[in-house]
Amino acid sequence: MNGMTSEDPNKTKAQRRGGWFAGGGALSGLGALIGALCCVLPLILINLGVSAALVGKLAFFARFQHYFMGGAVALLAVAIVAAFWKGRRPSKRVVIALALTAALIVAAYVMPLYEPQLLRWVNL
Repeated sequence: MNGMTSEDPNKTKAQRRGGWFAGGGALSGLGALIGALCCVLPLILINLGVSAALVGKLAFFARFQHYFMGGAVALLAVAIVAAFWKGRRPSKRVVIALALTAALIVAAYVMPLYEPQLLRWVNL
């Protein structure tokens, strides 16, 4: 009647739930990535002129990197289940959030393997 498609209200609510979990996973994945960059990121930030006091606060992420990583993986799993439950098709925004979360988790896992090369590159 008003030009809008009639969607099932439960579907949009479930899509929002999947989006919230995916967003939470992305934030947790970002925390894990910051923790994984514990030696490189402070050097980069200080070279960019960021205060050393602020850079010192990043140690929090390094200490709890494994918790952030576990939280991100758990939230990603719940988001995937919530988004695709019973054959639903999530919105593009939810799919992008899921992909971003997965990319952050993979980057946080892989980054410590390349940290020596990154440190050499930053110290040039």
